[in-house]
Amino acid sequence: MTREVLLDGNDRVKAQTLILATGVSWRRLPIDGINRLIGKGIYYGAARSEAAATHGHDIHLIGGGNSAGQAALAFSSHARSVTLVIRGESLEASMSRYLTEQLAAKTNIAVMARAEVRAVYGETSLTAIDILDSASGKTSRHACGGLFIFIGADAETGWLPPEVARDARGYVLTGSDLRAAGRWSAKRDPYLLETSVPGVFACGDVQDHVYRQAITAAGSGCAAAIEAEKFLEEHGR
Repeated sequence: MTREVLLDGNDRVKAQTLILATGVSWRRLPIDGINRLIGKGIYYGAARSEAAATHGHDIHLIGGGNSAGQAALAFSSHARSVTLVIRGESLEASMSRYLTEQLAAKTNIAVMARAEVRAVYGETSLTAIDILDSASGKTSRHACGGLFIFIGADAETGWLPPEVARDARGYVLTGSDLRAAGRWSAKRDPYLLETSVPGVFACGDVQDHVYRQAITAAGSGCAAAIEAEKFLEEHGR
């Protein structure tokens, strides 16, 4: 069976197997002027390789989940200070206990609870941010050598046909999750990264909402290619 993908401009690509590797889109902060400083001191997410670049700077992280906590620990070995800005009352409600304990042990990590970043400043790179204290209603300006945003990401898969099963958040279901959701009808078991449409595979963040790491995405991409090859061999193609 041949699959067909309709591209922008109405171009069509036909293939015997497909691999969906469209990733996710980071949720954006609705702050005026933030987009012009993306990559110039403001980043959505963070890789460990970026930690060394924060050496001697006062940096801020937005978000209270585990990803933000892990990044704060990594940055604390390089940055002069690391401040977690969260909307909630405390980290305990959204972060694993082992992380909150490690953060509390770091003297250069602070938490600003019930707070929001409301403005960013800088000509060629980020230099300062305004933070609103929701409890007092007061806004204060802080020098900032790096703003890292961890407010989640969305799998934008609304363009996929209904035959490709997804969970409530839009992530593509693969492998054993298909049987659990009652979305696999073939007699054989699905491959680990096969979608509800036999011969169509998904890899990386578009089907992985747990790890969301470059290394796991690359590994699943390799695995999806191998599974697609096996699929073709089994069907004599």
